[in-house]
Formats: sequence, structure tokens, C-alpha cells
Amino acid sequence: MSRPTGTAPRPGVVRYLVLPDHAGLRLDQGAAALTGLPRRRVRALAADGCLWLNGKAVRIVSRQLQLADVVDVVHDGNALAEPPPIPQPLAIVHEDGWLVAIDKPAGVASQPPRSRAPGELTAQERLALQLAARDGRRFEPLLFHRLDRLTTGVLLFACQHDAARALTRAWAEGRADKRYLAVVRGDPGETLRVVTGGIAPDAMAPGRFRVSRGGRPARTEVRRLAASDEFALVEVHPLTGRTHQVRVHLAHAGFPVAGDALYDGGNGGPRPFLHAWRLSIPHPRDASRLHLEAPVPPDMAAFLAAHGLVLPS
Repeated sequence: MSRPTGTAPRPGVVRYLVLPDHAGLRLDQGAAALTGLPRRRVRALAADGCLWLNGKAVRIVSRQLQLADVVDVVHDGNALAEPPPIPQPLAIVHEDGWLVAIDKPAGVASQPPRSRAPGELTAQERLALQLAARDGRRFEPLLFHRLDRLTTGVLLFACQHDAARALTRAWAEGRADKRYLAVVRGDPGETLRVVTGGIAPDAMAPGRFRVSRGGRPARTEVRRLAASDEFALVEVHPLTGRTHQVRVHLAHAGFPVAGDALYDGGNGGPRPFLHAWRLSIPHPRDASRLHLEAPVPPDMAAFLAAHGLVLPS
């Protein structure tokens, strides 16, 4: 039996990706649900070597399916259901076998939220499905940092546990250099601003944070890049990594992110224009410096142009 692997299955093979609805099912249950075949027929296909999981023929149909598993079925004349569509691919800004970095769009959660809409997928899940569809086998990107749902830009994943451990150490030791672009209301001035103040959960507003003497120490540098009558474009360099640090410190300093509903009532923009622009880290392979950059998203670029804010070259 020819092996149905690669960027696309061979002729006569139908390929299915396991989405969250089928993760956790037995292989025979999941394959039956995906293909529309009776379970007994799925078991017969497995016995004949016509059922493949992640590029290998499989006969033990009791094993549990996981998100982004690849199920290939050799067509034997039975009518098979159409594979469900997968989400639009994410833009990959770097991939090398150790790391994968994407340009995360707005509105996509980095990791599973407490509650999510039916069919909603996180950036981690979407990337896993995208790479599985491309390579014909399951891939599990390891998320070790996050961006807020409405924040765009560079989001980094490890491809292996050794890489994840090395990156976690680099983050903890302050060797990851993160630069954000933000559109803010007001003008921080031409001089480099340093915003300090501990950050703690806001007891009066679940999910919100505030500057507090008892909070975890935090420090943020803010440099103005351009200014108009109402808004400014700033580069933000967080020197610590606290939850919502950039948004909290900018609001505390008097120039909140435009459109930030949580920290500024949503004033000034259709969404908070906060973009994880550049990330520089020691590569886990050999500690050489890796520089990553995500372009300004189209809606933010249009907002900048409409308000006469130009990103210096």
C-alpha cells in the first residue's frame, strides 16, 4: 500500500484533519464521524491497511485522537464525506525546525480563553492545523508567551521541548527584547519616557490590571515616533513582562492606547492599535541573535495614514 504522505495525499486518498469537535474520540469513532462511514467499515479499512494516522498505517482503532491529527483514508469506492474546511492560514514570519513565529491577527486568542464562541480556534490551534495540513502529520507548537486577543504581531512558538526550555530561560533572564508599536491618545513628548509602577489585578474589575504599590515591579520605555493633533505613534519597550503591562502603563502615564475599551473606554479607535512589532531573542540552537519583525497590519496602517502618522523608515 502506497503511503499517503507529503504536502497533499496521493490520488485515491482522502485526508481529514482532527478539529476540536473530534479530539478525544477513539480513532474509529472520530474516523466514522469525519468520513460518514459506519464504525464497522472504518475498522475493516484499518484491518486492510487503508486507514492512516499521521502518515502511518494504523490497526489499533481504540487510540485517542488529538487536535491536528491527520487521518488518511484510502478510497475503496465508498462515498466519503468532504473534509471540513480549516481556517485561513496564518502568516509565518520565521520557521527553522526549532521555532515558528507567526504574525498574529487581531481577534485571535493566543491560548484557550475561559469561554469561547462555537468553532473559535486559538492561534496555537490554528497553527497546529495549518502545519498538519501542509506536512501530513500532527505538529504541536509549544506556546510559552502570549499576546492579548486584540493585539497583533509576532507570536513565537517552540517546535520542541528543549527549545521551549531555552526560550523560557531567556525570557526569565531578560534576554528577550520586545518592541511594540502603539497608537495612543495624547502626546508623550519628544523625550524618551520611562514609566514605572507595580502592576496588580484590579479588585474592582475582574480581568483588568492597575498600577499599585503592592503590584509586581514593572518598567516600560516609551519613545514617540510621530504625532498629530489628537494621536501619537509610539514605540514601546517593556523591560519586564507583566500581564497587560503596556496597556496599563500607557494609560497610567496619561496617553492610553487609542480604542482600548478596557483601559480607555474604547475612545479614539475601532480597536486598540497595539502591535508586537519586533522581537529579538537568543536562538535556542546556538544563542545567536534572532531578529523577528511583523509588518504593521492593514487596518492600523490605514488609521496611521488617515491621521498623518508616518512610521520612520
